[in-house]
Amino acid sequence: MHTPQGKWHAKRIVLAAGLENARLRAQVDLPIPIEPVRGQVLVTERLAPFLRYPSNLLRQTQEGTVMIGDSQEHVGFNTRTQPEVQQQIAQRAIRAFPCLAHAQIVRTWDALRIMTPNGLPVYDESRRYPGAFAVTCHSGVTLAALHSELLPAWVLGGALPSLFEVFHVQRFPVPTATHG
Repeated sequence: MHTPQGKWHAKRIVLAAGLENARLRAQVDLPIPIEPVRGQVLVTERLAPFLRYPSNLLRQTQEGTVMIGDSQEHVGFNTRTQPEVQQQIAQRAIRAFPCLAHAQIVRTWDALRIMTPNGLPVYDESRRYPGAFAVTCHSGVTLAALHSELLPAWVLGGALPSLFEVFHVQRFPVPTATHG
């Protein structure tokens, strides 16, 4: 690798740079089609437990706060929160869980997700540059247990776990997003 800090030599490298993988992919011949998708989150005050399982719309933490968010906005690299989107998120949550109607929102934020065209992760190794790997997903926290247990053995010279075989970059015909 050539960087502003100098040359680095390694038998293996892993592209796990989030949205920067869109820029780095060409250097190792892994056409990873990703784009930023903004998502917004609302967090309530602590509430008495009412939800034992996470849903696509929200989850309640052990401390009782409720994290609410299901927006998917294709706005490039714009990271400004949008009150009208937050209002829609809150209305959907109240329709699904009326007990949230009087809950106080204590904080909000947004973030850019790393999204492939079908929303699923990419786990692959470059055929042209063996030892160059790509790991790209928008659900890194959710998949952390799988990542920590299964991916290191693959990167260190083992076989890609059969569970991940369908997540190669060849499933996409052409990269659909560029970065920078």
